[in-house]
Amino acid sequence: MARVNARVRNRDCHMLRTRDEVYQPGLPARPGEHYRAFVRFVSQHAGNSILDLGCGNGAYSLALAAEGRKCVGCDVNMKYLASASSSGLPVVAVDSVLPFPDRSFYTGILLEVIEHVPELENILKEAFRVARRNVLVTVPNAESLERLAENDVTYGHMLSSDHVHFFDPASLRELLGRFGGTVDVRRDDPIYPFWFVSRSLAYYALRILYRARLLKPAYFTRLYAVASVRQN
Repeated sequence: MARVNARVRNRDCHMLRTRDEVYQPGLPARPGEHYRAFVRFVSQHAGNSILDLGCGNGAYSLALAAEGRKCVGCDVNMKYLASASSSGLPVVAVDSVLPFPDRSFYTGILLEVIEHVPELENILKEAFRVARRNVLVTVPNAESLERLAENDVTYGHMLSSDHVHFFDPASLRELLGRFGGTVDVRRDDPIYPFWFVSRSLAYYALRILYRARLLKPAYFTRLYAVASVRQN
């Protein structure tokens, strides 16, 4: 019995976690491990030349470059830039001002970036300055946090400890509208109930109903924004 109790105590001790183990900084994707929906989104709306602001390890620019687009990455983190450069992406270290003339790129992209930036106005001002056509932005969707909290659940990316801004569609649209022209914001990356059901009859039935759009998801985990550049 003592031996069993010792195993239980060891198991319980192993399960104890500190705050830093649960809430960790959001790390940029590595090349080949990126979220493909972001690449599809950019491919749909971007021009041929792209400035990737907050490029991290360069995963998304490298995937877009493989499609034939000209991409340049920029970041404040030298470790990330070294990683991106070693994979073949042209990179530039930046701080508050981008070292590019006005309208140097067709498109600027900020994929999962501005929620991490305390002073985000400057990076957005610069993004719209160097873009000719549009600026593309993705952020976690914070509009349903209260409803989720009522059911004791949350999105996984809300556990990132370095998020300093939280957006719903209206606030993201208003923010981007200060710098750009027309702004389109859509919710996407839904949570489907059948993800939480084992591969049973209920799983396949729910999947069919959602794919046929007879049922619609209630929660969307991400916002995708396309903001045009003002033509003066």
